[in-house]
Amino acid sequence: MFGYIGTIESELKVREAASYKSWYCGLCRCMKRRYGPFSTLFLQYDCAFLALLFSAELGEAVDARRCHCLHRCHDPQRKYRLETPALRFAAAVNVLLAYYKCLDDWQDEHAFLKGAAAVLLKGAVKRAGRDYPALLQRTQQFYADQAAREASDGRIDAAADPTGKYLEAMADMLPFPEKEKPPLRWLLYNLGRWIYLMDAWDDREKDRQKGAFNPYLQADATQEEAAFGLYASLEEAHKAFDLLSPGRDGGLMENVLTLGCPERTRQVLEKKGKEVQNESV
Repeated sequence: MFGYIGTIESELKVREAASYKSWYCGLCRCMKRRYGPFSTLFLQYDCAFLALLFSAELGEAVDARRCHCLHRCHDPQRKYRLETPALRFAAAVNVLLAYYKCLDDWQDEHAFLKGAAAVLLKGAVKRAGRDYPALLQRTQQFYADQAAREASDGRIDAAADPTGKYLEAMADMLPFPEKEKPPLRWLLYNLGRWIYLMDAWDDREKDRQKGAFNPYLQADATQEEAAFGLYASLEEAHKAFDLLSPGRDGGLMENVLTLGCPERTRQVLEKKGKEVQNESV
């Protein structure tokens, strides 16, 4: 996950904006309690969205409490979600992805800070693996599949497939209602594809300079071709979301899929990229 998922806060209702912030802070506190303070340095908006989505689909009873984090002392009304199975699962996803991304960067680039971060995250990874052994195995397989696919088949769609399938597999790791699983799988698959393609387009100049693999460079793709694939993935994700029946926060998730993600896409296509975030969160 790469931090591209977000909202357009100006289009949210007040209660929706407060809810979004509470999920983000809830994930942070959950990661800190279960995996240590260092793990929160890798907190991702993407995983906060997964917690929100999974909790709504599970129909969890959720509660929030006033947040007293010093980082948010300027916002005395800030609240955080109490731990739920969905939050704990999203926290494990966040930790595992952070570790394997740092490990991958160390192996590819010998970046000292990434290697040090991977070492410091090892304890958290062991705990996450004990909590969710199937998720740990699937994450390891995901990175192996991604490396193999990029080495053997450089096509854009093929390169994006492992990330899509990784997120898709999460629909079978929690006890979602059976009727919700098919659209949830399709939503997660297309969201995973979109995340991979966003990161690939965002990094293409860096990859060009390093001589690293990038499917867009391999295909000599134009901005118009990249835009078509990105917006098509979002459209499919939204179609799947329309088939779901979230018990709450439907408007918030609609904002993410129909406004936030398209806006992030526009920013990346226009070279504004990862530095543009929803800083108000």
